[in-house]
Amino acid sequence: MKNAIYYFSGTGNSLWIAQKINEKLEDSKLISIPSFIDQAENINGKVIGIICPIYMYNIPHIVVDFIKKIKSVEYLFIVFTGAGQLGSGIKKTFKVFASQGIKLNSLFNIPMPSNYTPYGCPTEDKQKELFAAANEKVEKIIEVVKKRGAFIDSSNSTFFQSYIHPGLLYKMGYARINIMDNSFFSDDKCNGCSICQKVCPVNNITMINNKPKWNNQCQQCYACLQWCPQTAIQSNKKTADIKRYHHPNITVKAIINSSPVE
Repeated sequence: MKNAIYYFSGTGNSLWIAQKINEKLEDSKLISIPSFIDQAENINGKVIGIICPIYMYNIPHIVVDFIKKIKSVEYLFIVFTGAGQLGSGIKKTFKVFASQGIKLNSLFNIPMPSNYTPYGCPTEDKQKELFAAANEKVEKIIEVVKKRGAFIDSSNSTFFQSYIHPGLLYKMGYARINIMDNSFFSDDKCNGCSICQKVCPVNNITMINNKPKWNNQCQQCYACLQWCPQTAIQSNKKTADIKRYHHPNITVKAIINSSPVE
Protein backbone atom coordinates (compact mmCIF):
# COMPACT_ATOMS: atom_id res chain seq x y z
CA MET A 1 0.00 0.00 0.00
CA LYS A 2 1.53 3.26 -1.16
CA ASN A 3 -1.00 5.75 0.24
CA ALA A 4 -2.91 5.69 3.52
CA ILE A 5 -5.72 8.17 4.11
CA TYR A 6 -6.70 8.40 7.76
CA TYR A 7 -9.83 10.32 8.73
CA PHE A 8 -11.84 11.48 11.70
CA SER A 9 -15.43 12.45 10.95
CA GLY A 10 -18.45 13.05 13.18
CA THR A 11 -21.06 14.23 10.73
CA GLY A 12 -19.57 13.20 7.40
CA ASN A 13 -17.70 16.20 6.01
CA SER A 14 -14.24 14.75 6.56
CA LEU A 15 -15.31 11.27 5.47
CA TRP A 16 -16.71 12.64 2.21
CA ILE A 17 -13.46 14.48 1.47
CA ALA A 18 -11.37 11.47 2.52
CA GLN A 19 -13.33 9.21 0.18
CA LYS A 20 -12.76 11.56 -2.74
CA ILE A 21 -9.03 11.83 -2.12
CA ASN A 22 -8.69 8.08 -1.60
CA GLU A 23 -10.52 7.33 -4.85
CA LYS A 24 -8.17 9.55 -6.85
CA LEU A 25 -4.92 8.16 -5.46
CA GLU A 26 -3.55 4.87 -6.74
CA ASP A 27 -2.83 2.02 -4.33
CA SER A 28 -4.58 3.80 -1.48
CA LYS A 29 -6.42 2.67 1.63
CA LEU A 30 -9.04 4.59 3.63
CA ILE A 31 -8.76 4.13 7.40
CA SER A 32 -10.92 5.48 10.22
CA ILE A 33 -8.82 6.95 13.03
CA PRO A 34 -11.35 6.13 15.79
CA SER A 35 -11.62 2.48 14.75
CA PHE A 36 -7.86 2.10 14.30
CA ILE A 37 -6.20 4.18 17.01
CA ASP A 38 -6.36 1.66 19.86
CA GLN A 39 -4.50 -0.98 17.86
CA ALA A 40 -2.11 1.38 16.12
CA GLU A 41 1.52 1.50 17.18
CA ASN A 42 4.60 2.78 15.35
CA ILE A 43 2.78 3.87 12.20
CA ASN A 44 5.00 4.07 9.13
CA GLY A 45 4.21 4.86 5.52
CA LYS A 46 5.25 6.28 2.20
CA VAL A 47 2.39 8.75 1.86
CA ILE A 48 0.07 9.51 4.77
CA GLY A 49 -2.88 11.86 4.58
CA ILE A 50 -4.94 12.98 7.56
CA ILE A 51 -8.44 14.37 6.96
CA CYS A 52 -10.21 15.92 9.93
CA PRO A 53 -12.13 18.94 11.19
CA ILE A 54 -10.47 21.83 12.98
CA TYR A 55 -11.92 22.62 16.40
CA MET A 56 -11.30 25.92 18.14
CA TYR A 57 -8.39 26.63 15.78
CA ASN A 58 -6.78 23.33 16.76
CA ILE A 59 -6.53 19.64 15.86
CA PRO A 60 -9.15 17.35 17.46
CA HIS A 61 -7.75 15.62 20.54
CA ILE A 62 -8.18 12.14 19.07
CA VAL A 63 -6.19 13.15 15.98
CA VAL A 64 -3.37 14.51 18.17
CA ASP A 65 -3.26 11.12 19.90
CA PHE A 66 -3.07 9.46 16.48
CA ILE A 67 -0.25 11.72 15.28
CA LYS A 68 1.81 10.69 18.31
CA LYS A 69 1.81 7.13 16.95
CA ILE A 70 3.35 8.06 13.59
CA LYS A 71 7.02 7.10 13.62
CA SER A 72 8.15 7.63 10.03
CA VAL A 73 6.65 8.80 6.74
CA GLU A 74 8.12 9.93 3.43
CA TYR A 75 5.36 12.42 2.59
CA LEU A 76 2.70 13.71 5.00
CA PHE A 77 -0.25 16.01 4.42
CA ILE A 78 -3.28 17.12 6.42
CA VAL A 79 -6.62 18.45 5.20
CA PHE A 80 -8.86 20.45 7.53
CA THR A 81 -12.59 20.43 6.81
CA GLY A 82 -13.92 22.99 9.25
CA ALA A 83 -16.19 25.97 8.81
CA GLY A 84 -13.38 27.79 7.02
CA GLN A 85 -11.31 29.77 9.48
CA LEU A 86 -7.98 28.32 10.54
CA GLY A 87 -6.99 31.11 12.89
CA SER A 88 -3.84 30.14 14.77
CA GLY A 89 -4.46 26.52 13.80
CA ILE A 90 -1.68 26.46 11.18
CA LYS A 91 0.98 27.34 13.73
CA LYS A 92 -0.44 24.90 16.30
CA THR A 93 -0.59 22.12 13.73
CA PHE A 94 3.07 22.44 12.84
CA LYS A 95 3.95 22.43 16.54
CA VAL A 96 2.15 19.12 17.05
CA PHE A 97 4.05 17.41 14.24
CA ALA A 98 7.36 19.03 15.18
CA SER A 99 6.99 17.78 18.76
CA GLN A 100 6.96 14.27 17.31
CA GLY A 101 9.94 14.91 15.08
CA ILE A 102 7.76 14.55 11.97
CA LYS A 103 7.79 16.85 8.98
CA LEU A 104 4.42 18.02 7.69
CA ASN A 105 4.80 18.60 3.96
CA SER A 106 1.42 20.15 3.10
CA LEU A 107 -1.56 21.62 4.90
CA PHE A 108 -4.86 22.21 3.12
CA ASN A 109 -8.11 23.82 4.19
CA ILE A 110 -11.51 22.96 2.67
CA PRO A 111 -14.38 25.09 4.05
CA MET A 112 -17.45 22.92 4.63
CA PRO A 113 -20.91 23.45 6.18
CA SER A 114 -20.57 23.90 9.92
CA ASN A 115 -22.02 21.16 12.11
CA TYR A 116 -21.78 23.33 15.22
CA THR A 117 -25.52 23.56 15.84
CA PRO A 118 -25.52 26.75 17.95
CA TYR A 119 -24.33 28.56 14.80
CA GLY A 120 -27.34 27.24 12.87
CA CYS A 121 -27.55 24.97 9.85
CA PRO A 122 -26.34 26.32 6.46
CA THR A 123 -29.00 26.64 3.77
CA GLU A 124 -29.10 23.99 1.04
CA ASP A 125 -27.92 26.56 -1.51
CA LYS A 126 -24.93 27.42 0.67
CA GLN A 127 -24.18 23.74 1.17
CA LYS A 128 -24.18 23.12 -2.60
CA GLU A 129 -21.87 26.10 -3.09
CA LEU A 130 -19.42 24.76 -0.52
CA PHE A 131 -19.56 21.21 -1.96
CA ALA A 132 -18.80 22.49 -5.46
CA ALA A 133 -15.82 24.49 -4.19
CA ALA A 134 -14.67 21.45 -2.20
CA ASN A 135 -14.65 19.29 -5.33
CA GLU A 136 -12.41 21.82 -7.04
CA LYS A 137 -10.10 21.95 -4.03
CA VAL A 138 -9.79 18.17 -3.93
CA GLU A 139 -8.51 18.20 -7.52
CA LYS A 140 -5.81 20.70 -6.54
CA ILE A 141 -4.88 18.63 -3.50
CA ILE A 142 -4.50 15.52 -5.66
CA GLU A 143 -2.16 17.39 -8.01
CA VAL A 144 0.07 18.47 -5.12
CA VAL A 145 0.06 15.09 -3.38
CA LYS A 146 0.88 13.10 -6.54
CA LYS A 147 3.91 15.34 -7.08
CA ARG A 148 4.72 15.20 -3.35
CA GLY A 149 4.75 18.95 -3.40
CA ALA A 150 4.73 21.45 -0.57
CA PHE A 151 1.68 23.60 0.04
CA ILE A 152 0.46 25.57 3.05
CA ASP A 153 -2.99 27.13 2.95
CA SER A 154 -3.18 30.68 4.25
CA SER A 155 -5.37 31.58 7.21
CA ASN A 156 -8.34 33.85 6.53
CA SER A 157 -8.54 34.98 10.14
CA THR A 158 -7.26 38.31 11.39
CA PHE A 159 -4.71 38.61 14.19
CA PHE A 160 -7.53 39.79 16.49
CA GLN A 161 -9.67 36.75 15.66
CA SER A 162 -6.79 34.33 16.03
CA TYR A 163 -5.35 35.55 19.31
CA ILE A 164 -7.91 37.79 21.04
CA HIS A 165 -11.54 36.98 20.24
CA PRO A 166 -12.43 34.19 19.82
CA GLY A 167 -8.80 32.99 19.80
CA LEU A 168 -8.28 33.40 23.55
CA LEU A 169 -11.65 31.81 24.31
CA TYR A 170 -10.84 28.92 21.97
CA LYS A 171 -7.50 28.38 23.69
CA MET A 172 -9.22 28.03 27.05
CA GLY A 173 -12.09 25.99 25.62
CA TYR A 174 -9.84 23.54 23.78
CA ALA A 175 -8.37 22.33 27.06
CA ARG A 176 -11.91 21.64 28.32
CA ILE A 177 -13.35 19.89 25.27
CA ASN A 178 -13.59 16.50 26.99
CA ILE A 179 -15.98 17.83 29.64
CA MET A 180 -18.07 20.03 27.37
CA ASP A 181 -20.54 17.17 27.14
CA ASN A 182 -21.78 18.27 30.56
CA SER A 183 -24.23 20.47 28.69
CA PHE A 184 -25.59 17.63 26.51
CA PHE A 185 -28.90 15.99 27.33
CA SER A 186 -31.74 14.07 25.69
CA ASP A 187 -35.23 15.52 25.77
CA ASP A 188 -38.66 13.88 25.85
CA LYS A 189 -38.43 12.91 22.17
CA CYS A 190 -35.72 10.34 22.95
CA ASN A 191 -36.96 6.81 22.25
CA GLY A 192 -33.82 4.98 23.39
CA CYS A 193 -32.71 3.92 19.88
CA SER A 194 -29.01 4.27 20.91
CA ILE A 195 -27.92 5.79 17.57
CA CYS A 196 -26.08 8.44 19.59
CA GLN A 197 -24.06 5.76 21.34
CA LYS A 198 -23.24 3.95 18.09
CA VAL A 199 -21.98 6.99 16.18
CA CYS A 200 -19.78 8.32 18.99
CA PRO A 201 -16.14 8.05 17.82
CA VAL A 202 -14.75 7.55 21.34
CA ASN A 203 -17.42 5.40 23.05
CA ASN A 204 -18.29 8.37 25.24
CA ILE A 205 -21.98 7.51 25.62
CA THR A 206 -23.53 4.88 27.90
CA MET A 207 -27.21 3.98 27.65
CA ILE A 208 -28.83 3.89 31.09
CA ASN A 209 -32.54 3.06 31.26
CA ASN A 210 -32.69 3.70 27.48
CA LYS A 211 -31.32 7.21 27.89
CA PRO A 212 -27.83 8.44 26.91
CA LYS A 213 -25.28 9.43 29.53
CA TRP A 214 -22.14 11.29 28.47
CA ASN A 215 -18.88 10.32 30.19
CA ASN A 216 -16.59 13.34 29.81
CA GLN A 217 -14.46 11.99 26.96
CA CYS A 218 -16.16 14.21 24.39
CA GLN A 219 -14.47 15.33 21.15
CA GLN A 220 -17.17 17.94 20.38
CA CYS A 221 -17.80 16.34 16.98
CA TYR A 222 -21.58 16.66 17.47
CA ALA A 223 -22.21 13.25 15.88
CA CYS A 224 -24.66 12.28 18.65
CA LEU A 225 -26.68 15.45 18.22
CA GLN A 226 -26.64 15.62 14.43
CA TRP A 227 -27.49 11.97 13.72
CA CYS A 228 -30.26 11.56 16.29
CA PRO A 229 -33.33 10.59 14.19
CA GLN A 230 -35.66 12.16 16.75
CA THR A 231 -33.63 15.40 17.13
CA ALA A 232 -33.77 14.56 20.83
CA ILE A 233 -30.13 15.34 21.67
CA GLN A 234 -29.51 18.91 22.75
CA SER A 235 -26.31 20.76 23.61
CA ASN A 236 -28.25 23.48 25.40
CA LYS A 237 -31.83 24.60 25.86
CA LYS A 238 -31.75 26.67 22.64
CA THR A 239 -30.83 23.92 20.16
CA ALA A 240 -34.20 22.10 20.07
CA ASP A 241 -35.53 24.25 17.22
CA ILE A 242 -32.32 24.44 15.19
CA LYS A 243 -32.16 22.35 12.03
CA ARG A 244 -29.59 19.55 12.08
CA TYR A 245 -26.78 18.98 9.59
CA HIS A 246 -24.84 15.97 8.39
CA HIS A 247 -23.33 15.50 4.97
CA PRO A 248 -26.10 14.44 2.55
CA ASN A 249 -23.92 11.85 0.81
CA ILE A 250 -22.80 10.11 3.98
CA THR A 251 -25.05 7.63 5.78
CA VAL A 252 -25.37 7.02 9.50
CA LYS A 253 -24.19 3.44 8.81
CA ALA A 254 -20.93 4.79 7.40
CA ILE A 255 -20.36 6.82 10.56
CA ILE A 256 -21.21 3.85 12.78
CA ASN A 257 -18.74 1.73 10.82
CA SER A 258 -16.11 4.46 11.35
CA SER A 259 -16.56 4.34 15.11
CA PRO A 260 -14.86 1.89 17.48
CA VAL A 261 -16.65 -1.31 18.46
CA GLU A 262 -17.23 -1.64 22.17
